Amino acid sequence: MLLNTLDEPSTLSFNLTESPYIRAGRQYSVRDLWTHTDNGTAVRTFTANNVPPHGVIALLLNDAGNEPDGLYPACSVWWQCIDKNGTHVGG
Repeated sequence: MLLNTLDEPSTLSFNLTESPYIRAGRQYSVRDLWTHTDNGTAVRTFTANNVPPHGVIALLLNDAGNEPDGLYPACSVWWQCIDKNGTHVGG
């Protein structure tokens, strides 16, 4: 859920990598629960433009598969990227 606490329209972003409920290395389809619209796919972040003053965006995120290949850094928080063998990767 995104909340605009300002007295003017605003662009709001949600960093998926900061949520403990979002799996790393995945992309998510985004559905707006109030407007009943599909809003594309989010990879690591989601941005809502022109959220009205004191407006709310309620989102449903559904797993849509692995992240696309070729993203850099290899994981979203590069200084926390650890390979299966325990070595740091990325960054």
